[in-house]
Amino acid sequence: MNEIPEMSTSPPLVSVVMAVFNGSAYLGQAIESVLRQTCASFELLVVDDCSTDDSTGIVARYLADPRVRLIRRTENGGVARARNQALEVARGDFIAFLDQDDYWFPHKLEIQLAALNAHPEVGLMHAGYSRIDPAGHLLEAWQALPPERFDNPHATVSVGDVFAEIFISNDIQPLTTVIPRHVIDTVGAFDPELPGVDDYELWLRIALRYPVGRVDTILGHWRAHPGQQSNRGYRMLMIRLEALERFITRFPDAKKRVPAAAFRTRMHNHYRGAANYTLYYLHDYPAAHRLFVRGLTYRRLDLVSRGKAAYCKLPEGARNLLKSTARLFKSKSRRHP
Repeated sequence: MNEIPEMSTSPPLVSVVMAVFNGSAYLGQAIESVLRQTCASFELLVVDDCSTDDSTGIVARYLADPRVRLIRRTENGGVARARNQALEVARGDFIAFLDQDDYWFPHKLEIQLAALNAHPEVGLMHAGYSRIDPAGHLLEAWQALPPERFDNPHATVSVGDVFAEIFISNDIQPLTTVIPRHVIDTVGAFDPELPGVDDYELWLRIALRYPVGRVDTILGHWRAHPGQQSNRGYRMLMIRLEALERFITRFPDAKKRVPAAAFRTRMHNHYRGAANYTLYYLHDYPAAHRLFVRGLTYRRLDLVSRGKAAYCKLPEGARNLLKSTARLFKSKSRRHP
């Protein structure tokens, strides 16, 4: 069911997509940061993913503005499905994303649209962001930055092939992105089977095919708080690993775009991290063994991982004996330093 005020007959320049689930704590601030944009040609598509708090009531306060549209999902499906539903009805030539707990600076859209007009070959334009705590205060790393680092219309723009950089270490936050609609139509939308890293996987698909641009200014706040998906360490690591493996399977030539040593390091570190967690916290020895062995295909001389893989294959009695022996040696070393 859509609760949509009468729309203008002329399509907006930008469709802003905001997926919402129990976001009442910060939702009003997020919406208002969109409505304060100096670029007025936008629609804000708020997709409520079956919230049980007052999120829809908060959105309702803004529905008098014809640029704001509320879309209510009939079942909870996660951020990717909510974003994809908004994309089905989005009318803008460009797509931007803002999460329910983040915040844009007033010139955000104006600055990035100017950059995109200057670089029409770009498939994604992003920018810097600052981090704030739940109360909205800048975290320490950003407190000393001068005012001109924020929301600067005169910031420089860089454009290039950054696929390898994103593959190795991604720091593109959805709140900083603007994507031409035709790019999403070409590469596809978000993958709902990759919750928490669906945006990263989309950035990879875009960067594989198009140059990526970055405006060297901070255009919004990313709010850190305990409820975020990114705080679910092990699960996020496993999903990121799945995303990379699925991406490589789908686009086997993509790894040729990444320096070989960096590619191996990236994949090995992911597998080793997942294997260590599975071993030490889940005590799932068969699964840990599989992860260690898979990681060793990327770095065969990792002797520590080889030893742990062998340990995981031991019978339970042998593992318990090794644990007891290790505890005994630790106890003796404490008594006799």
